[in-house]
Amino acid sequence: MKRRDWLAISVPWAVLGLPGCAGTVGAVGAGKVDWERVDAAARRHGGRGWAAWEGGRRRAAWQAGAGGPILSITKALAGLACARALGEGWLRVDEAVGATIDEWRGDPGRADIRVRHLLQMTAGLSGGARVLYRARPTDKGRVAARIPLVELPGTRFRYGPACWELLAELVRRKLAGRGEDADGFMRRAVLKPVGLRPSDWREDGAGRRYWSTGAELSVNELGQLGRVVGELAAGRDAAGIRAADFAAVTRPSRVNPHFGGGVWRNGRGGREVEIEEVLDPPKGRDFWAGVCLSRSQPASLLVLVGSAGRRVFIWPESGRVVARLGVAASWRDRPFLAAL
Repeated sequence: MKRRDWLAISVPWAVLGLPGCAGTVGAVGAGKVDWERVDAAARRHGGRGWAAWEGGRRRAAWQAGAGGPILSITKALAGLACARALGEGWLRVDEAVGATIDEWRGDPGRADIRVRHLLQMTAGLSGGARVLYRARPTDKGRVAARIPLVELPGTRFRYGPACWELLAELVRRKLAGRGEDADGFMRRAVLKPVGLRPSDWREDGAGRRYWSTGAELSVNELGQLGRVVGELAAGRDAAGIRAADFAAVTRPSRVNPHFGGGVWRNGRGGREVEIEEVLDPPKGRDFWAGVCLSRSQPASLLVLVGSAGRRVFIWPESGRVVARLGVAASWRDRPFLAAL
């Protein structure tokens, strides 16, 4: 079953000096961008709300207080949590996952899997959607630890929840030895500093939050998240996270130079692709080396991707952030980015 089929199953802006957002379209005139044209594109294909900021100033918005599931954009929150853990010194991107996941000890096939493989989704594990999403597991971490290994680590980019729920389990077990739980850490390390108050979050049977999907945020909050990611990507510390730690967590792999730590990168040249259309079946280095997300945008463009039109587009150099919530499988990034 395709991933898209599985997934179909008010905010303190002062933290970064961002103004609040009204539910009307702002003035046209940010550089060469025709915000009225962008607004028309954002409302199509199941649009529920969107907004744009440049350098902390709101340029345009429509129903920016609208909220809902952000689906796989949740992975970016998990990436920020890992960056914070690096800064606190109790997680390393090169540490062996099997040193913490006891079930893997004595399994030579999994001995070479490192934290960075989970962050880059190149661990060689099966995607895991069937066992992690079909029903509500009593303990998603234990389920993730049993996901089959189907290829050598570092050989193929395989999108799915397995790597992220295994990462959540690894962090949970390491935090247990420090007297803290993973959900409390996420609140302390990411949600509160960034200024996010999720209205809901998918949990397993034990009440543990998913790291691969499940958070619910407003358009305003997605903009706030995008602003933090943009600051970090530009080399500036933000929200208690060091830019160097963010860079380590979001570093892409040689297999897929467009993804790392929940963040997609445009890249240079190549054939334009729609991200959601090329995730299945899994692909190797030859494919990902020859594509980009948009030829009309700079290579430095970052995108946080959630199915069916949930997006945060980030231009680190200019400080521009565009966030959108929508619910339609017909959404495509390229026409929207062309309007920008």
